[in-house]
Amino acid sequence: MTNSFSTAVEFRLAGIHSVGYARDARSWLLQQAIDVDANDHMVEYYYRLACALTRVPSKALPDFRLRITTSAVERARNTIGAQTSAENYVVLCPVAIGLHHGKVKAWSGFSRLSQELAQEGAAVVAMPGPGETAAVSSAAPGALVLPESDVGTFAAVLAGARLVVANDSGPAHVAAAVGSRLIAIFGVTETDKTRPWSTRATIVGSADGWPSYEAVRSAVATALSV
Repeated sequence: MTNSFSTAVEFRLAGIHSVGYARDARSWLLQQAIDVDANDHMVEYYYRLACALTRVPSKALPDFRLRITTSAVERARNTIGAQTSAENYVVLCPVAIGLHHGKVKAWSGFSRLSQELAQEGAAVVAMPGPGETAAVSSAAPGALVLPESDVGTFAAVLAGARLVVANDSGPAHVAAAVGSRLIAIFGVTETDKTRPWSTRATIVGSADGWPSYEAVRSAVATALSV
């Protein structure tokens, strides 16, 4: 269950058995209160909670693989195929909605990166989330901007990419979940807690500030050379 005190109250009043972390002075409301480990990555944090609920002690694997339906794969292929004949493509995810402690979560170098990759002959693709087409088109000039679609199709597009470059955002975590080779760019959020959970992810930047364009470009070049 979520971390809030109010949620624990609601479950208690409803007479529903609840398992959650011992935080926000709510331990007495829970049927089972789990001690918090401050060193946990968020994946480990929720995985440990799930293990407590199912009573199956385990450790989070270094990689997870999100299952993609065959219909989603087919939709992705049809969308990509209708727009470009390139078999290998790079996906850019330049938009990150919202602020983190008042700071913008999106790296400013995507426009330059998109143009340079396209000039070098790479098939650059971007797939907006709902209502993001204008923002993505502006942030990734030279990229093939696919039509907005469902999450399953988006996951399949990421899974089929040669490389994904994304902010610390939902798309980065979806890319990690489907096993994409990923460059995740950080500038305001904590890598220890929220980095993409994948051994195929390369982290550039940190919570202390955005990386230089050259650092990201070097990481992209290295990934594409493999």
